[in-house]
Amino acid sequence: MSLHWFYDEIPEDYRNFRRLATPLEREYLELRVLLRNAEAALKDAPDNEKFQAQVKYFRKRVADLEGKHSWLAEEIAKEIGLWGVPH
Repeated sequence: MSLHWFYDEIPEDYRNFRRLATPLEREYLELRVLLRNAEAALKDAPDNEKFQAQVKYFRKRVADLEGKHSWLAEEIAKEIGLWGVPH
């Protein structure tokens, strides 16, 4: 008797979604880290125009990604809803 795992036969649409999602998630995470660092620097030097510009730029980039791909900021991962085990 062999065990069968869900991941042994991953659906093609799931693999396609992961190919799309992985680079976007990586970019989103990088932007969030850069934004966090820029906001921390701005907190220490609130009059610094360079930090103000960085915060404004990173906030816009994060907002653009969230606007185009709202699932990036959702609390529950898209995969759970689409391919998760039913209750």
